[in-house]
Order: sequence, then C-alpha cells, then structure tokens
Amino acid sequence: MRPTFPMMGVYVLFGGVVGLFSGLFGVGGGIIMIPFLVLVSGCSQQLAQGISLGVMVPAALANAVRYARAGNFDVLTAALVALGAVPAGYFLGADFAQRLPERTLKGLFATFMVVIAVRMMPAAGPRCVGSMGLLVGAVVIGAGVRILLGR
Repeated sequence: MRPTFPMMGVYVLFGGVVGLFSGLFGVGGGIIMIPFLVLVSGCSQQLAQGISLGVMVPAALANAVRYARAGNFDVLTAALVALGAVPAGYFLGADFAQRLPERTLKGLFATFMVVIAVRMMPAAGPRCVGSMGLLVGAVVIGAGVRILLGR
C-alpha cells in the first residue's frame, strides 16, 4: 500500500494529530492511528497495526524525552516494563496477530477499546451514567449498522 501524492500530505497532517494526542494523553497508535488507517486508508488490521507500531517508536521516544525533562519519567519503571513488553510483544502478541483472521483481530481490537474506555471512565456517580449510556448506545448502534450492512 503506497500512498498517492495527495494522500502523503494527509498522512503528514494526520501524523501531527497523532503526535498531539500521543504527547497529551500518552496514546496515539492504537486508539487513533489504527482506526484511521483501517477505516480511512483501507489498510488491513495487521498492516495498520504494523504501521502504527513503527510510527509510535520515534513519537513515543520524543515524547518520553519531553516528559523526562519535566520530571515525569521513571527510567527504572520504564526499563522493567520494557523487559516484559518486548519479548511478550514480539514472541506472543505480534506473532499471534499475524495468525488471526483479520475479522477476528478487528473484533478483538474493538472489544479491547470499549473495555478500556469503560474502565477509564471516571467514577463520577450520576454524572458518569450519561456518558456511559452514550458510549454503550454508540457501540450498539455501530454494531447494528455493521450487521445490517453485512461488513
């Protein structure tokens, strides 16, 4: 999948959005980039995940340096998490993702994002119920539309 010349500019602009969210929230690859690459660019789920990982390496490193300069980085914790993340990602996660049918991987990815969104929702009592209702409603409507369209 080689981008056309006009799409190159779109990718650069979108990269700016990813960089903004990466620095602001510590996210970008999975939450923002993969849906864009799959839904807008037409990439397969596996290709989108591979591109996302490649983009996030330099972006995450640049943002980690900025956080470290502000005193919000712990080298030991990062190193310990990386010690488990690198082999588990390479030998288990990435390998398994290559073996899964794309439809299954997309379903797992979507489920993961909804579960994380629900888990991250602030426990604000009644004020949170409306947000949760909107999230669940959007998921149900989205799933219904996908089923009706047969995709």
